[in-house]
Amino acid sequence: MKPPAIVFAEIYLQWLDSFRAMLPGFAPPGASEEVIRRKQQIAANQEWEDEGGSIKPAPTPEVKHAPKIPF
Repeated sequence: MKPPAIVFAEIYLQWLDSFRAMLPGFAPPGASEEVIRRKQQIAANQEWEDEGGSIKPAPTPEVKHAPKIPF
């Protein structure tokens, strides 16, 4: 059985990507944690709204003034 032929350039690119990932600012492009959290929050909000919830605050009832007591 012959081992698969891997081009040297492919191995070098994999090694280079793993080395760059260790350097600050050279992380591979991908979803950052904040983007993932936003997507999760959007999905949670949508699910909550589907169950009958509302993102907008509930309207406050009108306050009726009580009669003044004469002194």
